[in-house]
Amino acid sequence: MLLTITIDIQELVYDIQNKTYLTGRSRSDGKNYRQVALMQANNDDENLNQILRSIGNALAKVKSELSEVLKGNATQANNALNVDTTSINLLLDMPDNFNHAATDSIVAAIHQFIVAFVTSEWFMITNKPDTDDYQRLSETSLELLRESLCKRKKPSRFPEENAAD
Repeated sequence: MLLTITIDIQELVYDIQNKTYLTGRSRSDGKNYRQVALMQANNDDENLNQILRSIGNALAKVKSELSEVLKGNATQANNALNVDTTSINLLLDMPDNFNHAATDSIVAAIHQFIVAFVTSEWFMITNKPDTDDYQRLSETSLELLRESLCKRKKPSRFPEENAAD
């Protein structure tokens, strides 16, 4: 059974920028404007370039996690994400007894992993004390991804019962 997962790049970028903005705002004491500004990712070329590079790094990790079910026969690869890249499609070859109810969990886990991973890399540069929290969140998301990939339908004596799923 083939399962297509689509990850919207702009949604990832927005989520990353929003998390860094909220973190920066919560750290503001009214006197540390420069530090707060550096914590907040935005669409400046330099910042967006760093975010896209980190998304590429996170995506490589996701593909490694999905390697047993990731369909494709590419003999070449690159990590070229740019502002024109709108989405990433992953084609998964899932077993016939895969439980479709886990599909949303797979998408959410991939999205949350990428956001937490990139935010962690961002804070490694701009605000090291917040790095560990986002690294832990990324690991939790990877664990959810692993669990979701292993969800299976309950066996039935009557195969036609599963055919309706």
